[in-house]
Amino acid sequence: MIKNLAQCLKNDANVWCGGSVDPLFLKDCKEYLQLEGKCDLPADYVTFLRYVNGAFSDDVYLFGVQPKNWPGLDDIIEQNEQYNPDFAKDILFLGATDFDWLVYDAQAQNFQIRSRLRGKIEQTFPDFESAVRKWFGVD
Repeated sequence: MIKNLAQCLKNDANVWCGGSVDPLFLKDCKEYLQLEGKCDLPADYVTFLRYVNGAFSDDVYLFGVQPKNWPGLDDIIEQNEQYNPDFAKDILFLGATDFDWLVYDAQAQNFQIRSRLRGKIEQTFPDFESAVRKWFGVD
């Protein structure tokens, strides 16, 4: 359950979490993606944002939507503009490490860890929760 995942990350001493997303910022983000011809935000990610608007540890980031609680958190739109301008419109970057991306592939309807070097799919997940649990190494 997404709420349990959010609570698990909040309780992890090695993970810093943003507060809940501002509904106006979320609406703006969805409209921007639509105008740019990008895929929609995955529903479970949107649900997660209601509890945790982005999270990071020493080496793992999960992007938020204009997170203001933590200056170290990255915005999903800024990251996709910077790293995904020419990438497939059905791919949405959700997080980053030094070596990998956490992405949502709307065409395949799954979440993936991809190599930052070549974009090669390293691992595939059927849902957001299992992807984020692997991403942060939580049970």
